[in-house]
Order: sequence, then C-alpha cells, then structure tokens
Amino acid sequence: FVMEYLDGRGLSKLFEDLKRLPTNRLARICKQIALGLGAAHAAGIVHRDLKPDNIILCKRSGGEVDFVKILDFGIAKVGQGANKLTKAGAIFGTPHYMSPEQASGSPVDHRTDIYALGVILYEGAVGRVPFDADNFMGILTQHMYKAPVPPRALPECPPDLSPGLEVIIMRCLRKKPEERYATMEELADDLDRLMRGEVPKAAQEMMALSAGYQSIAASALAAAGMPKPIPGEPPGGVSEKRKWPL
Repeated sequence: FVMEYLDGRGLSKLFEDLKRLPTNRLARICKQIALGLGAAHAAGIVHRDLKPDNIILCKRSGGEVDFVKILDFGIAKVGQGANKLTKAGAIFGTPHYMSPEQASGSPVDHRTDIYALGVILYEGAVGRVPFDADNFMGILTQHMYKAPVPPRALPECPPDLSPGLEVIIMRCLRKKPEERYATMEELADDLDRLMRGEVPKAAQEMMALSAGYQSIAASALAAAGMPKPIPGEPPGGVSEKRKWPL
C-alpha cells in the first residue's frame, strides 16, 4: 500500500535538486526522522548509517507530502550485548555522516544517530556537509578533531537562515555525546519549537559552553526578542549579586 504512493525521491535527490531547503520544510522532515529513530532507540536499535540516501519521502493518498520512511538498518546495532557481526575498533557507516566516536571505532549508542541527523540538518540548511576531504581518513579525522563552521558563518549560507536552526544543528554536532541532545525526542521537541517560532531549548543550554557557542545561542535569543542570559544564572532571572551596578 505504501509503495503505491512513493514518489521515487529520496532526501538526497531533494538536496541535489534544491541545494537548500526552507527552514520549516527541513525541520518538518527531520522531526519525522527524529521521532522514527526515537522509536527504534526505544527498542534498543541504533541505525549507525543515517544519511539522506536512506531517507525516502512518500506522497500519501490524502495529499500529504514529505512523509518520511527510514531505510537500510543493515548495520544497525541491536541492544547492548556483544554484536557478533562486529568487533571492537571496527568502523562502519558513511564517512560524511559519522559521529566522532563512530569514526574512531569507539563504542556507540543512540547519540551517534543524533550526530548524523545534525549533519543532515546542516546539509539541508546550507547545501553542503560540515566536513569533506579527498579521502576517507581525512573526513574521519575532521569529525574527530575539527570544530564545524557554524552554518551562518559560511559564505554560501542564505542570509535568512534561522539562528534557532543553527543552534539546533550545533547542539547535534557536539564532539562529546553527552553534550548533544540526550534523546531524539528532545531534538524533535526543539524542531517543533522552531516551527512554532519559539526559541529552541538548546539556545539556553549552550550558553554554558565556550564563547563561540554562546555567540550562536545569543543570536537565536536575539532573533526571538529575548535578552542574552548571563551564564550560570537562571534564564530570565538576575542573581542577587548582579542587581546593583558596580
């Protein structure tokens, strides 16, 4: 039944044709991906090879378009036990979409898929992946050690790119898994907030990071008409020691 309504277009073909997607369309597609993978994660399944080629967009009989189907769980990791198909130090996946821990052959969990979805968001927003090189190891090395250029700092970035979308992307692409979104549901919630014109929660949380990330978060807050919070203080509040001028 579903195959009858496939339009034969993968997300990679959409990226190829349009180069960049409008913020709401990209967020709507990636929210579906996040919720679908969230269900897989709840069942103990990590995809490990998430990329636009593995995302098919369907057109359903009711007129709904961009209905997401996630394909190719061929190298998925199931559960937390030993995986007889792999071994320690083995590297599987597509290099442009690999998380740093996956690139180094370290153990991975569901947060490796969150990183890969961040790469997809980056590509859909600016028309290119965050890391590229002439060879496999060059790409993996950048994933492990090089900080991604914020989308709005790229010359090819559209001038109207949402600061809120940038915040979400940069939160997904943190090198340390514990600094990314904790779950796909959290990521989907921030994408939903973005589509409603609200500030993603990641904007407040990234204020505790380095100055570069604080600048990105502050841009998202300013775009929503909210003041930049003072790191270490509750959002919207002022600590007792900061009430009076020096």
